[in-house]
Amino acid sequence: MHSGPNHPPPPPYVMLQDQGAPGHYPGPHGRNPPRFNGQYRPNGRRKNTCLRCYCCFYCCFFITLVVIIAALVISFIIINPHVPEYKINDFSVKAFNLTPDLNLHAHFVITVKAENPNKQISIIYGKGSSVTLLYSGMKLCSGKVPDFTQPTKNTTMMNVDLKGDLKGSDFGGSLGESLMEKMKSDRIPLTVAVRVPVNVAMGKMHVLKDPMGIYVNCSMVVNNLSQPDKKVGISDKKYDIDFSYKFKH
Repeated sequence: MHSGPNHPPPPPYVMLQDQGAPGHYPGPHGRNPPRFNGQYRPNGRRKNTCLRCYCCFYCCFFITLVVIIAALVISFIIINPHVPEYKINDFSVKAFNLTPDLNLHAHFVITVKAENPNKQISIIYGKGSSVTLLYSGMKLCSGKVPDFTQPTKNTTMMNVDLKGDLKGSDFGGSLGESLMEKMKSDRIPLTVAVRVPVNVAMGKMHVLKDPMGIYVNCSMVVNNLSQPDKKVGISDKKYDIDFSYKFKH
């Protein structure tokens, strides 16, 4: 039956009879039961929302990771870093007095050649370095590398003083006699161990928070230790270079 101009529209709901009326029982929601359409699925909507959140999170994470990797690769290509090179260029004897009772006074000067081939990276040599001259693992004398900043595309010659005094009791076992025998043969095997803390800089900005470590071991054979101010011949040089992300004291 259609509602005309003189007939009010039907009510949006129908009043149920009282609970006490026979034959009529309200449902579990009382007189106002909820009305759902056929497409309402609360659990499905919640699952779809969570899935969208996960997808957005992983997409953002993946895009950020790709951008960071791309920036690092581009920076590496532009900067084009190279490992610095180190060599023992000269070795001179200022004093080397080894007495029959194995008391030793030694003073050497070695020249370390440090080459920085980088165009945009300067190298900062910090405090706490050490240069040690060893014979069969025993320290004869020591010194240190001066702290300075090496500019880009630069080669620097560093003169390092090595001084040491040993007593006969410092020579373990037969090392003293072995050293004297090697001196007579004019073939004395020695090792120069260099340990340097360095930082790198681009312009005025230090790249590293803590200095990294550069460790250079140069094994060589010299032909003279007992004649001061005479040029020492060096042969059989072998280098072992290592790095660490943090300098080990």
